Amino acid sequence: MRTDPSLRRHLRNEDQLGMEQPSYSPAPKCIAATGEAHDSERDACSAAEAIASRKTSTDYRSAQWSPDGTCLITSSADDTLRTFALPHDLLTSREPHILRPYAASPSPEPVCSTAVYPYYDLQNVSSTLVLSSPRNLPIRLQNALLPQAGLTASYSLISPTTEAYITPHSLAFISSGTHFVTGSDSLLAVFDVSRNGQGPIERYPTIPSKRKKAVGGGVGMKGILSCLSISSEGTLAAGTFSRWIGLYDSEGRGSCNAVFSVAEPSEVPGNAENAGGAGVSQVLWSPCGKYLYVAERKSDVVLVYDIRVGGKRLGWLKGRKATTHQRLGIDVVQTARGHEIWGGGTDGMVRVWSNPNEREGEQEAAFEWQAHEDPVTSTLVHPSGSVVATTSGKGREFVDLDGQEAGGLQDLSPETHESHQSSSPLSVPLLRDAVPVHPTLKVWAL
Repeated sequence: MRTDPSLRRHLRNEDQLGMEQPSYSPAPKCIAATGEAHDSERDACSAAEAIASRKTSTDYRSAQWSPDGTCLITSSADDTLRTFALPHDLLTSREPHILRPYAASPSPEPVCSTAVYPYYDLQNVSSTLVLSSPRNLPIRLQNALLPQAGLTASYSLISPTTEAYITPHSLAFISSGTHFVTGSDSLLAVFDVSRNGQGPIERYPTIPSKRKKAVGGGVGMKGILSCLSISSEGTLAAGTFSRWIGLYDSEGRGSCNAVFSVAEPSEVPGNAENAGGAGVSQVLWSPCGKYLYVAERKSDVVLVYDIRVGGKRLGWLKGRKATTHQRLGIDVVQTARGHEIWGGGTDGMVRVWSNPNEREGEQEAAFEWQAHEDPVTSTLVHPSGSVVATTSGKGREFVDLDGQEAGGLQDLSPETHESHQSSSPLSVPLLRDAVPVHPTLKVWAL
């Protein structure tokens, strides 16, 4: 595959400009997008795409930059991982580029989580690896550029009582890249990347026993670990669909430092909307590792916590427009004067909050622009700070008429909706599901 050192040099040259406190005037300019060309091509790069062609939706659920900044790896509702290699003239071309996937890897089952190898390097094809956790199957490690080569390795997380596969809802590589951490139902597990075909080398239950009616008998946190994030100081933060946060030493391999609930009322005066939410969908650390940002489903805010004082809530970033069960990702961006939070909403807008750790209480976005017509599922600023990628996808919403809290709404994969509908006949899809959608991946110049 042709590498693009000129693009990397250009992005590095833009680094100082991008990392200055930007004014974002004029609004970011779209310099590349998938659009209809992506749908018409149907990812002819792989014969295995025939599996994905039977799926009905290509809505983008999530996306990640490769650590070297040369590729975007996306996960879609058709259960396919796609790798987009950025064109070498991305920042110099006069016309917007049409993005087409370089490689596509369909999964036989819905994919719950993905993680990109921290030393991914386009010039070293053996390092271009991505982890994924398909439902009821072993965890898969495969080459993002060469899916036709088959799996690089697989790892089994099996229940000791039922011998069934446990599907992790969250994945994270540790900084060395030699191990990775998984989050599932009240369990953290650590795997050695070199031990192909084997199970975890360490298990850390987040509660003493699942048999207790209370949360582990009042100890730890119970629930599906929906997201993981490791700070620059090596602290792993885990969030659950039951609205708990746990902090663990040594990138998840050490003791539990703290456990707190985001459902608890804030000590900071303000509007009661900051207490809403239906389960933690993402946790992100500030670059300094002192502040934690928590995004939830069915919540219009991003919560801000100071970890130095036992998880004190400093405030919340309002106006996120994310009152949906769909996962809408946020990103933390370091700047010359601090850092920013970027996030998209159901209205297709992307919003930016500047230095949200510097004051308490409610904070409004400092800037916004229209990126898509559909909900923005991912907002990702390039490591150089000079471009930003966004993805869109309509997803599906359900109205729960019987008023019960259902785990099926925690995950927008088709199988969870089907199981929820069968178990809760009073849950019905909203009529807007019938509206045609055009999910896109876009890259913007700042």
